[in-house]
Amino acid sequence: MNAAEFKKLVATHFSPKIRDLDWKGSGFHFRKMQENQIGNIFGIQGSWYGGKVCCETAISFDFINKVDGIDFMKQTYASCLIRKRLSPIGEGDHHWYFSNNLEKNIESVNSIWKAFENYGLNFYKDFNSFPYPFDRIKPEDLKCGGNLKILEKYLVINQIELANILKEVNLLLGNLYLAKEFSLIGMQRINEHSKRILKGNKKNKYYIHSEKHIKELIKRMTIH
Repeated sequence: MNAAEFKKLVATHFSPKIRDLDWKGSGFHFRKMQENQIGNIFGIQGSWYGGKVCCETAISFDFINKVDGIDFMKQTYASCLIRKRLSPIGEGDHHWYFSNNLEKNIESVNSIWKAFENYGLNFYKDFNSFPYPFDRIKPEDLKCGGNLKILEKYLVINQIELANILKEVNLLLGNLYLAKEFSLIGMQRINEHSKRILKGNKKNKYYIHSEKHIKELIKRMTIH
């Protein structure tokens, strides 16, 4: 059993069930746009080393995708800041292993579905009342340092991207003052980030690539 063969089992035993819940997609990628501007994303990811898959629940923001020119129906969990690994027990870094036994592989696909039903859907429900919980996050929460946990559950490590999301959320809500505060925090994080990565020969390809990346971050963080 390899990932391509496992994907065929997903098409038979998982895809019809998730489509019954109005999700769209095929293969290992599924999406559902909510009416509250939150896009739900679910993905199954094969291991680089083969022999197993893991699953991720994630959300994206329709109004930010439009600013960035991102097609939601092509988006995957890998580009999402807020996401959670799926597990049969609700927590932990779980992988489903392939077997040479067809029935065991079908059991694995069914196990993924049960985990999605029992825990994955609860992840998405946490964001059904958008703009909550993002409208409850204050600039001071990012200034205090350390990584923030959304709803005390979902750890966010990329503080630059989080500041940008909170900037855009507050622009959407008409809170220009708060949007500017988050923009400033984001700029500070970008400055700190640039000092770490912009080192060495300015003609070096890595330096040139990093410099371009920094300029793109600044452009995104700027309120026009």
